[in-house]
Amino acid sequence: MAKQGLSTIGITVTVDENELNYVTEIGDIGGSPSSLDATCLCDTMKKNVPGVQDTQAFEVTYLFDNSAVDSDYRVLKAVQTAGEVVDVAVELPDGTVFATTGYVTTYVVGAKVDELISAKLTVSLQSDWSVTNPATA
Repeated sequence: MAKQGLSTIGITVTVDENELNYVTEIGDIGGSPSSLDATCLCDTMKKNVPGVQDTQAFEVTYLFDNSAVDSDYRVLKAVQTAGEVVDVAVELPDGTVFATTGYVTTYVVGAKVDELISAKLTVSLQSDWSVTNPATA
């Protein structure tokens, strides 16, 4: 039987085979299509058909740290510097995996008093999201 909901605990984000350690937020996976007007002179109601899927860049917020070679910021900055399209995957706690490819950019987000420093990963998507369904028992 399907579950009534799924907790965000246990979501993993992998970029170029590197699993990020301290993700705090992920953006939308997928997007809605543009709307193409298909209304004809004989129609009494406006009609639309779906066009190209409009997906924005995929964004991930994570806690900033640059103190070690395996820190998320340092790993992502190296991927950004390489300037190549890389694999990106998001795995949900039920085993569903969403995968895509894109160019990576990362930067430190502005900070305030009494707040942890965070950074943002932006993936300029180069392919549609694929979905791998969880294995069933």
